Amino acid sequence: MVDLTGKTLGNYQIIEEIGRGGMAVVYRAFQSSLNRFVAVKVLPAQLAMDHQFVDRFVREARAAANLRHPNIVVVHDVGEQSGLYYLVMEFLEGRTLQEVIQQEGPLPPERAARILEQTCAALDHAHQRGFVHRDVKPSNIFVGEGDRVTLTDFGIAKAAWEAHQLTQTGMLVGTP
Repeated sequence: MVDLTGKTLGNYQIIEEIGRGGMAVVYRAFQSSLNRFVAVKVLPAQLAMDHQFVDRFVREARAAANLRHPNIVVVHDVGEQSGLYYLVMEFLEGRTLQEVIQQEGPLPPERAARILEQTCAALDHAHQRGFVHRDVKPSNIFVGEGDRVTLTDFGIAKAAWEAHQLTQTGMLVGTP
């Protein structure tokens, strides 16, 4: 994927890459119209060429934008520019649960329970609205100040799952 650092994508000035995975590259960006930093997730070219995937991605990003819960990442925008499809979310300060565990080792039971309780509250809120995450894992659970949890990657997880939907009996889908 082409490095977008220093470029403008929609209304967002890309500042630096902050994450990379199989489904997207995430950048910290500045939205000057609202004077704030945001996270911009950009789909790789191979996924952007799959029109059905892009349609699902946009549809699920719009659905995720309607999920309002203190433990679910806020989706601000979804867009396309020059064949690059992107999702704009709130910029979160802190670390993923995966990073916390790697840096600190096993968590004390009380702390693990607090993190799990918030994650479950986010999932319950989404499930009550007919939305299934399908990719819950430590790298998609963000831990901020005071161990405030934010669940991320709703839209892309469901869109990716649908793009590779294998409904045969016994088929494993998502992250176990």
